[in-house]
Amino acid sequence: MKKILAIILIEILIFSGSGIFGVVQSEQNDSILSEDNISDYTCDCEVFMRTDDTNSYDYFVMQEPLYVDSSDVMNSPKPSIVSTPDEFSWIDFEGKDWTTPAKSQGNCGSCWDFAALGAFESLIKIKEENPNLSIDLSEQYVLSCLPAAANNYGKGCLGGTPYGAFYYMMDISSEGNYNNGAIPESCFSYQANHNIPCSEKCENWEELLVPILDCSESYLGFDSPENRAIIKSLIYENGPIAAAMNATQDFISFWSNHHEPTDYYPDPHAPWGNMLNHIIVILGWKNDSSIDNGGFWICKNSWGTSWGYQGFYNIEYGALFTGFYISTVEYDPESYDWAPTKPTISGSKEGIPGNEYIYKIASEDPDGDDDVYYYIDWDDGTNTGWLGPFISGEEIDVNHTWANKGIYVVKAKAKDLSGAESDWGKLTVTMPRNKVVYSSIFLKLLEIFPIFQRLFNRFE
Repeated sequence: MKKILAIILIEILIFSGSGIFGVVQSEQNDSILSEDNISDYTCDCEVFMRTDDTNSYDYFVMQEPLYVDSSDVMNSPKPSIVSTPDEFSWIDFEGKDWTTPAKSQGNCGSCWDFAALGAFESLIKIKEENPNLSIDLSEQYVLSCLPAAANNYGKGCLGGTPYGAFYYMMDISSEGNYNNGAIPESCFSYQANHNIPCSEKCENWEELLVPILDCSESYLGFDSPENRAIIKSLIYENGPIAAAMNATQDFISFWSNHHEPTDYYPDPHAPWGNMLNHIIVILGWKNDSSIDNGGFWICKNSWGTSWGYQGFYNIEYGALFTGFYISTVEYDPESYDWAPTKPTISGSKEGIPGNEYIYKIASEDPDGDDDVYYYIDWDDGTNTGWLGPFISGEEIDVNHTWANKGIYVVKAKAKDLSGAESDWGKLTVTMPRNKVVYSSIFLKLLEIFPIFQRLFNRFE
């Protein structure tokens, strides 16, 4: 009875105190800004709205779009062309996904920022030859610390270019914050506001910078077989690219109601408005002779995962001037030491105090050439200290016995030979085995809020 009362009390405290403790999100969606979690900042940028029976969503584009004249196209470099297959996508290359999840830019015209970092995140995975590498770079760092990257005197929510983001991330002058690179989302979380001071980033941000090797931009001009071949060659040879388009209400409405990866937005043959108001990532294509323009691009957007298929979409070649402007980035895999992956922990989730249990721990070094060490905290006042080194990816066995009844959150961390440490892997273990059934949500909340775990254990 005491345990049941404790569970009820903890759940009441957690859910009634959501304003104190914040919104609990799943680890998978931590990097995605939901429509309910955007900043109170009001962007003076162009907005499209969809309204249905249950929801109303705002989709923001740049108020300061790219205006292009003939000289931009005439003087722009034309990348080389290589032979490419009829169908290709970094979402599924060699059976692996080399992209990162689509995010939401919220009420801010920062699509240029999201497209730049989305392309960079994928390129890092490709160059590191590791599709499982967990990467989430900070868009807020670009908005707050690199204002020169944006149009209109640094007001990043009004617009910018991905090339500007790349260029000033590389710039080691005052305009580039004196450092080359991007920092992780965990160091400076996105707030959909270009007025957030740069000082709000984490204290050790300089240690976390992921350097950029080079970048480029091209104004290819109107859709043509040659321009399609250029875009395909860049994607196939290097990785996803950031590209401009002219987002319309019809385009937004189409993907608000179509959510299949086999769908594509057809070319509406809209008149040219000399305006590119949105930036996205092109990561693949599919040639199809049954489509008027011969196929479609496979793209990633920044309007959340409820739009399109998990935030991705397809658009017919030439539709809405997709690819009129493009930007690429380069990365050197030798320039950064990636920490090992968050360890997995497997073994008994419940047991009897006094009995010994075996837990299997595993982590992988993304760079592929480092051994790893493990540190396990058993949540009963004891830990293993650093164990190892072990071969990257090798599963090790570690034994432990809990003396007392309670709920314990076992935590494991890995580090490589250079000292780069992973995030904590966690597993909740209950002692003793009993008739009370703890929901996965309840156990997850105990992991997030240790104060409630200690409260619960006092009832034992």
